[in-house]
Amino acid sequence: MASMLDSFRELASPAILSILTRQTNESESAVSRAFSAAIPAIGAMIANRSDDSGFMKELGDLATRTAADPDPLKSITRLATSGGTGIDTTTPSGSFLSSLFGQNLSGMIDSVSNYAGIRGSSAASILSVAAPLVLGYLGRMMRSDNLTTAGLADRLRAHRNQLASAVPLGFEMPEFFHTPYRAARTAVDDSVRRVQAREADTSWTVPVLALIGLLGLGGLIWWASHKPVIETSRVEQTQPMARTPLPATPAPEKEVGTTGMTPPTGTTGTVPGKVTRTLPGNVVLTIPAGGAADRLYDYVTSKRTGGTVITLDMVKFTNGSAMVSPASREQIDNVAAILKAYPNTNVTVAGYTDNQGNDHSNMALSKARAEAVAGRIIARGVPSDRVHSEGYGSQKAVGDNTTDAGREQNRRVTLEVK
Repeated sequence: MASMLDSFRELASPAILSILTRQTNESESAVSRAFSAAIPAIGAMIANRSDDSGFMKELGDLATRTAADPDPLKSITRLATSGGTGIDTTTPSGSFLSSLFGQNLSGMIDSVSNYAGIRGSSAASILSVAAPLVLGYLGRMMRSDNLTTAGLADRLRAHRNQLASAVPLGFEMPEFFHTPYRAARTAVDDSVRRVQAREADTSWTVPVLALIGLLGLGGLIWWASHKPVIETSRVEQTQPMARTPLPATPAPEKEVGTTGMTPPTGTTGTVPGKVTRTLPGNVVLTIPAGGAADRLYDYVTSKRTGGTVITLDMVKFTNGSAMVSPASREQIDNVAAILKAYPNTNVTVAGYTDNQGNDHSNMALSKARAEAVAGRIIARGVPSDRVHSEGYGSQKAVGDNTTDAGREQNRRVTLEVK
């Protein structure tokens, strides 16, 4: 399944943005900006209170009822028009917001208004809509994952740091939440800064090496043009020496979160370095030879038993987050196509980090990344009961965590295939 943070970010669909844009007479970009703060703020506040058993019981009941709404879009439209200048606390959504933020609710409205540059009444409407969106998602998650209230609390605690760090900088959270909010953001941001610092240490090498290469090439050209010509008394008939062009060596792209692999070249296929695989149902894939999808195909077609572990060598993430980069999606989609074509194959997507930073944050980040990959595989048509996800943090290291290369090896996502 997709990570909780990624799912939260997708709650404000284009249809909902369009409804709120019309009802509030604000620009769609301003409404979108308001949601980008309101939804993670609500999620972070809920996660911050996950240790409160009384609150969690009320949350579970309300989330279950909200998820059972037969026409949620109609309900959202009604909420968008009933906010007035504030939040109607007689509605389930308004009552929940009042319980969640207490006397800071009016401050939250002002924060959304100031952050997005919209009127207070518009901010109230957006908060009134954001609350049932979050509640409905939590209710659906409880139903699909068969979670009890205690299980929901555990899930929220595991994502507490990520939800807090998703609240955008410049958005003012309630005063009583500042301590856990700042602690969570510091833990995540420190990890990001360490990654960026490591990248900065090596970022100068590419242009310097390129400059050295250009100087060397210029020297060779000058030497060739000034080379003296030596005449001989006889002309020898010789065969010209075949010249083999040197392959270009591009600078490797720095990956965050996974270990990279350059696919071999010179293999058969429609494109150099790629092979064509035909799946049941006449589905044709052109994939990197020796890459993760190719190894998965070899495994499922060889009828081997006992399982295997395959590193997703092209999967990358935004620094310090579980956002799958656009360049990673092709490999995940190819993996999904193979799994879909071979229905007897089950996988566990496992996420790992290096040992830098806080163990709890690393565990949560690795789990969120595994969930993001698993969620995309499921979204491509592979049944959810065949795809599982686990996060192991810095456990099961495959490289030396005292070196940059070893830590890069340890930041990975794998498929455990059965």
